[in-house]
Amino acid sequence: MSSNTSRRTFCVRAVLMLLLCLSMARAAVQNSTKNEQNANDKSQQQAEVYEPGGDVKAPKLVHYVEPAFSPKAKEAFVEGTVKISSVVNTEGLPTSLRVVSGLNTEEDRTAMEAVKQWRFEPGTKSGRPVNVHVTIEVNFHLL
Repeated sequence: MSSNTSRRTFCVRAVLMLLLCLSMARAAVQNSTKNEQNANDKSQQQAEVYEPGGDVKAPKLVHYVEPAFSPKAKEAFVEGTVKISSVVNTEGLPTSLRVVSGLNTEEDRTAMEAVKQWRFEPGTKSGRPVNVHVTIEVNFHLL
């Protein structure tokens, strides 16, 4: 009987140890999941893009580069506006540039190259820099 009792005690202890290990592993997984979720929340907040208005202030242009006319555009007296959709990030850099209304391939490219060099004071929400969507108009006019 002593051998059965010893065996039973051993089995009970083994099961208890196994349960303890499983509960510790589960706690570690839950903690890891919470950390990943917090990291995802932070990156999502950083990547969130706002529209100007309300408590979201639009970015302010602080450095402007004039687009250069292509020789063909000068000869053809091309004038007009290229509209570019962009996100001004929290560092004041124009990103995600996309022509939404253009003149021609050359002037659209020239406008994009100029805007890539522009710098902004970042837009803000509740006083903190945020990514803000803007539509930029680049005008081409011959004098």
